[in-house]
Amino acid sequence: MKSRRGFYDVFVKTCAINPSKKAVCQYNNGEYNIYTFSELFGVCEYISQNLLQLECNKDIVGLVTDRNVIVPCAIAAVHKCCNTFMFIDPSQNIENEISDIKFKIIISITENGSKDVQKLSDKKPDKTFSIFNYTINFYKQDNYKNILNKRFGEHSFIATTSGSTGKKKHIQVPVQCIQPNIDDLTKLFNISSTDIIYFSTPLTFDPSMVEILLAFKNGASLLIAPERADVLFPKNKNYFITVWQTTPSKFFQYSDNEIKNEILGANSSLKILALGGEPLNGIKRLRQLKHMDNKSRIFTLYGVTEMSCWACVSELDLNKIIKDREIPLGNCLSETQVHINTEKSTNNSGQIVLVSSTRKCFVLNKQGTNGEERSLKFVDTGDLGEVHNGTIYYRGRKDDTIKRFGHKVNLQYIENSIMECSEVKTCSCIWLPKLVLLVLYYSSEKICTKDLSILIKGKLDEKYWPDKIIKVDNLPMSTHGKTSKHILSKMFENDLVTPTIPPTLAFLEELTLMLKTNLNVEQMKNKTFLSIGGTSFLAIAMCNKLSHVYPELGNLILPHLISNIKTVQEITKLIEKNYNYDECKLKKRFQRSEPKAKKLAMTLSKVFELDRTRVEFQEFWKYDTGKCVDASPTLCIVKPNVFVTVGSHSGKIVTIDTVSSNLQGTIKLNSRIEASIYCFDGGVKGFLGVVGSYDGTIICFTLKNCEEVWRTNVRYMIKSKATSCRGMIYIASYDGVVRSIDITNGEVKQSIQVAGQAISADLVLAKNGYIMVGTLSGVCAGLDTRTKKVAWRGKLSSPVFARPALYDDDKYVVFAEVSGEIHCRTVEKGIKVWIYQGAKGNVFSSLYVRNLEALKWQFVFGCHDNGVYSITVKNFRPSLQWRTEMNAPVYSTPCCLDNNLIIVMSTNGKMSVINSDNGYMVSEYQLPNESFSSAVVNGDKIFIGCRDDYLYCIKYLIIV
Repeated sequence: MKSRRGFYDVFVKTCAINPSKKAVCQYNNGEYNIYTFSELFGVCEYISQNLLQLECNKDIVGLVTDRNVIVPCAIAAVHKCCNTFMFIDPSQNIENEISDIKFKIIISITENGSKDVQKLSDKKPDKTFSIFNYTINFYKQDNYKNILNKRFGEHSFIATTSGSTGKKKHIQVPVQCIQPNIDDLTKLFNISSTDIIYFSTPLTFDPSMVEILLAFKNGASLLIAPERADVLFPKNKNYFITVWQTTPSKFFQYSDNEIKNEILGANSSLKILALGGEPLNGIKRLRQLKHMDNKSRIFTLYGVTEMSCWACVSELDLNKIIKDREIPLGNCLSETQVHINTEKSTNNSGQIVLVSSTRKCFVLNKQGTNGEERSLKFVDTGDLGEVHNGTIYYRGRKDDTIKRFGHKVNLQYIENSIMECSEVKTCSCIWLPKLVLLVLYYSSEKICTKDLSILIKGKLDEKYWPDKIIKVDNLPMSTHGKTSKHILSKMFENDLVTPTIPPTLAFLEELTLMLKTNLNVEQMKNKTFLSIGGTSFLAIAMCNKLSHVYPELGNLILPHLISNIKTVQEITKLIEKNYNYDECKLKKRFQRSEPKAKKLAMTLSKVFELDRTRVEFQEFWKYDTGKCVDASPTLCIVKPNVFVTVGSHSGKIVTIDTVSSNLQGTIKLNSRIEASIYCFDGGVKGFLGVVGSYDGTIICFTLKNCEEVWRTNVRYMIKSKATSCRGMIYIASYDGVVRSIDITNGEVKQSIQVAGQAISADLVLAKNGYIMVGTLSGVCAGLDTRTKKVAWRGKLSSPVFARPALYDDDKYVVFAEVSGEIHCRTVEKGIKVWIYQGAKGNVFSSLYVRNLEALKWQFVFGCHDNGVYSITVKNFRPSLQWRTEMNAPVYSTPCCLDNNLIIVMSTNGKMSVINSDNGYMVSEYQLPNESFSSAVVNGDKIFIGCRDDYLYCIKYLIIV
């Protein structure tokens, strides 16, 4: 691949040999767009002509783009004109990158009609053209300064380190540095023109260049598609991927079922799975899920951006490698050597150093007096390796070995040990030096936190036991697709600040969590700490953890824990006694301490302000509906009874008496139900329910015994809850129409076209006869039930999934659009009143409304950014009251529990009770699966749907 004009020579040669062959295949909503090599060559030539006209030669070009069909053409054109390029993530702050690297030209590539077009300092493009449904803009930059190392040639690219282990660096990578990788991997992976390589790596991560170069060197095809197993391994074998390079973090986010039956199934087309960029933790899971007849070869890749891209490769024999710590670093790739600096070591371990006389890169933003100091002949990776019988094994980052209360602890060792439990999908252990806390985050479909804690305590010495074990749906990743310990640290620090229980209860809770014992609190109370399995190490660890929320608690109880004189009950009474002193004295005492102590004092002061209320939960009953329950249950009071009714993806509708828990009846449709059921008084027929389904069927049935009254079909999907007015049912569907239906027989009387696209949000009736509607095309509207016409329409910037909310005696309506903006309009005329733009993520949740005082209302809603927001509106001015962080996105609608307590349901199935005055977490309850349903409350019971197919009834008790 040694070439005079870099990637362009490879590109043009392959295009000449395979002009009509498929070069790139791009998936888009179920369809595949195919682009041949000859088509891409034409685009390349056109881009290069524009660069020449802009006098861009031997300069730096910035490419602002996501993965798409234009990318290979653009980098070939840049190299043809003897330039260096650098990818810029369009989702990040482009202005920051522009200030770090001075570009001669910036090329932005955006899909036609995309709203994600970034403005570059409000400049208009110097040139622009469209092709393949993409717009390509050229921006000539002022104050250009070439900072490249000319000795490395013009045909290079600039890679960026992730910044996870230090300050982000920009590395100039000449083509000849990455060329040995492509030659070696072509042979090792046996790449041919029949292969389909998944183009999955973020462009700012240098392994993306390996995917591009492997494809174009060998005339193989690149597939651009979302990271879904059913898309990557479809029924149509023409689009099956055969080569997949990815990070372990991204790969292990797939479910056991997807890995076992599709990715590594018996009939999978996957020839090569190459995992790199971070340590592979999960060999046991791979061994269990890979089908015995699966032919995929699995490799691990090791390397650093400073010597882009890969340095070592190892093919895994799953029959021989049992544990993660047995995975070798692998064989060196061409023109690369690996050394372990073991001079100061007694166990054949030390830092991993990469050496090459030819694969030299250049650090553009490293301090140095001359170029030699910045050009890299050898790289100290900051990683640790261990040598056994001539084989090198990865042992984590240098800063993964920490000192914890006098004991050396290796975080990589903890992660390796935990991943021996095949029920754990992924895990990451973080050390918070300022807090002196060891925290484990993990994701799993099966094992709960308590069981994992027991497993760890049975497997590892106490110095390795985490202070906190937290289960998440998926570990957060950096922009390069690696597990981000930085984000995890921030997540924990954000969750730390709010104590939710009294210090005595916190002490007892930590005691049961910390010790390797099966004793409960009642059995422990008359025993000393050491007699129930405590040690001085555990006492220090526990007191340190407690002190972050209750600053003086650790110092108070530590001597008594270790002295082995006082019992647990006596220590508990000591805590109660000492926490009765005046809060003001406590504040003054801490103001004279270090800044850290001040922070802890402020945290402790919040304990005294908190409502000590907590809520206890108990599952009362559950009903199996056959499939997921995404719909929100509906309560209907039919004195003396209260019924709860809901539909599910199975098409089954159930009605249950909430008092007796007796099933009133079921009714079955042929299509799944996501809409909530609308209940109303049907006169002589009693109370009735109406709901629509996916195939357009609308059914009306009696609540008392689920007998069908009537049904009709409007042929379009229905996800919206109906409403009624003046003897008519109103129901919206996915053709953008609201239909008025005779309440007695189901006859469609009138169709009101609201918008050209679907309506998913529930309809809401204001008491003056106006129906509020929000649509997926961003239209908000009011329908007049007297005229059965649209009274007014408004246009928002994004879709509306949330149910409109009414307030102030139905004078005003509030719409939440997906972009996060909250809009208020008048009900009768749609006049704009106020707008709130402070949400930092997408909003699918409807709003809970609460009147606080005259002319002051509270609106609470969930967000995709894992937050629950409370905004107050006084005198038509919205402002953020509080935001509470959940551990998963919130799609459900908050619900009132009692007075100032509200229930919020996260998508991971966690039901949280929050104080609506201050946003503090009061209690939590975990459902066994995901939930997109909203809770409803009656008396001392909560009703909620879950994706484990059940409707749940949960009793609660508020303890003050």
